[in-house]
Amino acid sequence: MFNVRVLCEKLLCCCPTAKNGGLNEASFYDYADPVPKYFNDQIGQLSEGVSFTVTGNLAVNCERFSINLVHNNETRDVALHINPRLPQNYIVRNTKVQDIWGSEEVSSALPFLLSRGDKFSIQVLVTEACYMISVNGQHFATYTHRIPYRNVSILEVKGDVGNVEMQRTLVLNYPQRLPESGAKNIELHIDDEVDEIDASVEETVKIPHEWCLISAPITQSDSSPKSTHSSNDFGLTLPYYGALPPNSLVEGRCLKIEGRVRLLPHSFYINLQKGEDIWPHPVVAFHLNPRFSKASSGAIGKAVVCRNAWFDGSWAQEERSELDTNFRPGRTFSLVIVCTKDSYEVYVNRQFMTDFKYKVEPSLVDTVYIQGDVKLWNVTLEQNPLIKGKNVRVYHNPLYTDEY
Repeated sequence: MFNVRVLCEKLLCCCPTAKNGGLNEASFYDYADPVPKYFNDQIGQLSEGVSFTVTGNLAVNCERFSINLVHNNETRDVALHINPRLPQNYIVRNTKVQDIWGSEEVSSALPFLLSRGDKFSIQVLVTEACYMISVNGQHFATYTHRIPYRNVSILEVKGDVGNVEMQRTLVLNYPQRLPESGAKNIELHIDDEVDEIDASVEETVKIPHEWCLISAPITQSDSSPKSTHSSNDFGLTLPYYGALPPNSLVEGRCLKIEGRVRLLPHSFYINLQKGEDIWPHPVVAFHLNPRFSKASSGAIGKAVVCRNAWFDGSWAQEERSELDTNFRPGRTFSLVIVCTKDSYEVYVNRQFMTDFKYKVEPSLVDTVYIQGDVKLWNVTLEQNPLIKGKNVRVYHNPLYTDEY
């Protein structure tokens, strides 16, 4: 049986302000106007797949607002409190039991996407394990259930918002995409008739010149691509979803990703997957995840590089290696994922980095998902052409063979 007393003791232990009566923190949960901007106590029984989408307008002087999923009990316990705070540029998630707030969750890989005076759309999906929260069509965070979600019977919205509406639906996938959050078509350079080039032809790098001007320590081995191309474009927004035609990732082709590593990188990842959904979990043919913060001391580009795949409902055995990745904080890069006969091969600035044997056929991949501590300039699907007069392609792993 669910024990409220035990939960309250846990919440008190992890929330110092709650021990003192919540004096320092309570002001963030109270509103000058206590009347909700939206209130609905007929939201129906919650179960996995139930989705609530709240839309409205942020006031031009908006400081904060909240969306609450509430139990209809004596203390009006809040199972989920979503609280965007615009001056701080983060979104708090929390739970209240018997008038005691728990520990706040604020972290998210998604940048803060709410602006005063603009419209907003926040979706909350109920699953057995957690709530999933999206902002303006992009998955933002998960929130593990702290109290039973099946007892929720009220949805309310408070704070500096107007024209609030709520839509309850039973969905088969998440998140609900908005036009601006859908996948962008990846540019294709895959003329099968041009599958051979002269060995003297240099690789074309399209990164803007100004992106190469970020100052960062340069080692003797630094080989970041240089470019004289100039543009005022700010690049591709993250998280990035790129759409590929069906059956386009096949042997002899490669995915080229051009961009820049942020100055203080923690990690980033690239998923070659089927579909754009976060829930249910998509099949991921290849998950590439350099983690800089876990690297031992040494070369600036050192990172733990993790590789994996998700299929049949779970992750496969993770492969990880500590490598000098050729990624340099603040420096541009050209990363190429090559499809060979039996594996993906990864090259950074024309140098081989790692590989990953196929766990599922790469031809099922129709979406490229990129997130983390990088700025993206360009993503293209290209040929990995043969070098004229030789039986090798431009990108080939010299560790294994000199011929393809």
